[in-house]
Amino acid sequence: MVRYRLYQIARLLLVCFALARFGFSTDSLPPIIANQNHTAAGTLRAGVLTVQLEIGKGEWHPEDDDGIALSVYAFGETGRPLQNPGPLIRVLEGTDVRASLHNTLTVPIRVHGLGEPSSGAVVRVGPGEVEQVRFKATTPGLYFYWGAAEVDSLRLRHGIDTELTGAFVVDPPGASGKDEIFVIEMISEQPQGASETLATINGKSWPFTQRFQYEIGQPVHWRWINATSEPHALHLHGFYYRIDAFNRGGQVQNYVGESRPTVVTQRIAQGETFDMSWWPSRSGQWLFHCHMLQHMMPSVVPDLPRLSVRRPLTHVDEHTTHDASGLGQLVLGITIHGDAKAAFDPGWHADRKLQLEIRERSGAPRYALQLRDAALGTETPKEPGLIGPPIVLTRGQPVEIEVVNRLKDPTAIHWHGIELESYYDGVPGWSGMGTQIAPAIAPGTSFVARMTPPRAGTFIYHTHWHDEFQLTNGIYGPLIVVAQGERFDPTSDLIFVFSIGDFGTLQKLALINGTPESKTLYLQASHKYRFRFINISTNNQGMQVSLRDTNGPVEWKIIAKDGADLGSNSERSSKAQLTITVGETYDVEFSSDTAQDLLLDLLLPAPKIHTTQTLSFEAGSIDVQ
Repeated sequence: MVRYRLYQIARLLLVCFALARFGFSTDSLPPIIANQNHTAAGTLRAGVLTVQLEIGKGEWHPEDDDGIALSVYAFGETGRPLQNPGPLIRVLEGTDVRASLHNTLTVPIRVHGLGEPSSGAVVRVGPGEVEQVRFKATTPGLYFYWGAAEVDSLRLRHGIDTELTGAFVVDPPGASGKDEIFVIEMISEQPQGASETLATINGKSWPFTQRFQYEIGQPVHWRWINATSEPHALHLHGFYYRIDAFNRGGQVQNYVGESRPTVVTQRIAQGETFDMSWWPSRSGQWLFHCHMLQHMMPSVVPDLPRLSVRRPLTHVDEHTTHDASGLGQLVLGITIHGDAKAAFDPGWHADRKLQLEIRERSGAPRYALQLRDAALGTETPKEPGLIGPPIVLTRGQPVEIEVVNRLKDPTAIHWHGIELESYYDGVPGWSGMGTQIAPAIAPGTSFVARMTPPRAGTFIYHTHWHDEFQLTNGIYGPLIVVAQGERFDPTSDLIFVFSIGDFGTLQKLALINGTPESKTLYLQASHKYRFRFINISTNNQGMQVSLRDTNGPVEWKIIAKDGADLGSNSERSSKAQLTITVGETYDVEFSSDTAQDLLLDLLLPAPKIHTTQTLSFEAGSIDVQ
């Protein structure tokens, strides 16, 4: 009995310590409900929408409903629970909107976005006050409203009010409304360039985000809102998607037919929104996620003033709250149903067999990759480089790539941008279907990936084991697919892989093809080159790439993005400067009419990391040796 009472006292002390440590009072707060944006708020009568919004403080569970809880500000409808994101305001073009804003907080809140998009509408709601907003919604598009207590810029919002956001949709006549609306929100220890983040999609963090079930051939229409202080790089596994519309600063650009950009990764900056469509063509489980490493790993809740955190009092196994392969935060899971080839199809025949070996080495980078071609009996290269060697495949040719793990830790390889069967996509514990789920590649084992690339272009292979150390130490490389009957010519077809390297005492450096100090590249004047640019850095969604002379950027022609040819969209030359987000590839054509030295400039603005490579164009033939 005495031992039991001591146990009870100890448990009570532990509870009190937890409450004190995380700044949570014993006063109960109203719950904040995750909002999937399926039901519009307010009452619509005779072309007038009336909606009563409330601003309050509540308890929000970004993961499981009995998991971690945060005390944050949120929107709700009067008389209903607070929501994260806030209530969906959705109206038909031409609707009059009459909204009331009741602030139940003890601090004033400035609410942005409840008005015509180009108006810059802002209303201040003092503590305990109610303000009225009236406007006519005349411009179709995807928008959002948001609030903050201390800042007037979305780029500076990073504390307790970062969840004060709601979607606002104006539909044109005849719109089907068959879409999914996603609001990205993020709490971080500082605005922009944060290392500690809790990022969510519609109020939840993976593996508790929404899961989607589709049939092969079913049209899918998604709409994205970035209400965070950072840009994001949104990547779809296994399929391309089309951009239907993009809202930049309230100006909506709509795309139709073949003018719609075709991508596997799309950058979305702070305050932007975009609409996308895609059509699944193969069954299996797939992912859609932000490609910034810190936004696809388990969250780290920052210690911020007024941001109260309550941890579960009972022990929770890490593997029950986070994905076993290290995924977290901005990730969606997708399951496609329908007829499909079995992962172990007995009728499969590979015309070509390759082996990619990953092993450790001394020095930086810590990992070395070598490629072997079984038919040729060769290693490419004979001595491993600083990053993985180029893997060159042929469109329509079946190939097997055996990934051999000689490391002390598990790994996995994702074939980024390649349209292949789900089992071979490279996400351990997720890729595949039913009982055929891809495993991690354990130390001393291997995994054979099968693929028949359906298109020529520039792609990437990289680790999908969510350990930053693997990505900053060389487990990635270019994946090039050439058309049938063509050969890859490395003297005219030049690959530039942009990444971040972990060099120990030198800290992280910007790399071009694995080195922070690139040698001068000697090229031939009046010769047409194809430059293949790849960004496979960790979090560098705003990488600035340019080719310049002493007067600034020269001109080049962009001919492909993410392995998809731009066609008629690439007919004109443009200034030789690009923002390449992490997970994107670009192909450009360039020819120098004269002998000259040009500078390939790589700038990472947020961490202020910079490197260059000189391209020296000379008259006459060039000795590539």
